[in-house]
Amino acid sequence: MDRQRFEYLLEAYGADFARWPAEERQAGEAYAAAHADAVAPLFAEAQSLDAALDARRVSVAAPELLAARVMAAHKKQRSGVDWRAVAALAACAVFGVLVGYSGGLMAPVADDEAAYFASTFEMPVYDLEEGEEG
Repeated sequence: MDRQRFEYLLEAYGADFARWPAEERQAGEAYAAAHADAVAPLFAEAQSLDAALDARRVSVAAPELLAARVMAAHKKQRSGVDWRAVAALAACAVFGVLVGYSGGLMAPVADDEAAYFASTFEMPVYDLEEGEEG
């Protein structure tokens, strides 16, 4: 094990070798014993961080109580209809219908096939070269 790997594992798992992965534990202990002077400041820092983390334990309520709190918050949040979302969807639908309906009237007719298609859907056909309705 080299110093870089040792420092990485020390930062990731802390100063207690029991928390290290089993395949790295023996090599870490051997490296720490062989380089005790060099790793002493690193160990001191890791031990103080471990102590701070161990002192800050979070108690977890019973799973049933936690589930009840989550469900109560969910019911409060979903109590009504979001009318802003409904209005936005309705506006999008109206806009889509208007654009879809008027889109064919704005397109110029270029050839006879287009004129047939336009006459099928009762759209006026203009002769582009002469500029009059045909």
